[in-house]
Amino acid sequence: MIASHNIPVFGLAFTVAYAAIYVVCTEVNLPLVSYHPVTAEIGWLWQPQRSGPVMYWYGWMLTSLIGALVVAFVAAAVPEPWLQRAIMFGGVAAVAYLLLYTAALFIYDNATVELEFLKSRSLSVAGALAVAVLVSCFVPSHWNKRVWAGWSWLVPAGSIAVLAYYLMPYFTR
Repeated sequence: MIASHNIPVFGLAFTVAYAAIYVVCTEVNLPLVSYHPVTAEIGWLWQPQRSGPVMYWYGWMLTSLIGALVVAFVAAAVPEPWLQRAIMFGGVAAVAYLLLYTAALFIYDNATVELEFLKSRSLSVAGALAVAVLVSCFVPSHWNKRVWAGWSWLVPAGSIAVLAYYLMPYFTR
């Protein structure tokens, strides 16, 4: 790979990774720092609220920045077919997780017996990873010749949709 080719790959990987990591950080609550505005204190990692609300947004942004930089540097260093397979793996895993977890919660809500194991995210994560491995193994190799630039708008748009869904209770109270 030549240096001029690494810049667009770095930018694309950073954009995609930042959006995806940010959604994971907000869902699992993985802030690098926690800010307490009432006392003007900043603490490392997740901290409970003390004498007022705590702000995790800054921490999620920092966690996403560091994670996206690591992913982008690695993406700029690996061959493009590997990068395309990794992007396809991640995209398929994300969609499969969304579908499997939604189906599990739907079944849990409508079941006549208690199926508590369906509320576990680990079951949906394992299923999504299995689906992603199967799909990425059987994808034709000619799909991996060039990284699609559309990922740079598709993944952030999907991330915004997921965040809007997560934040819906805050806007509808």
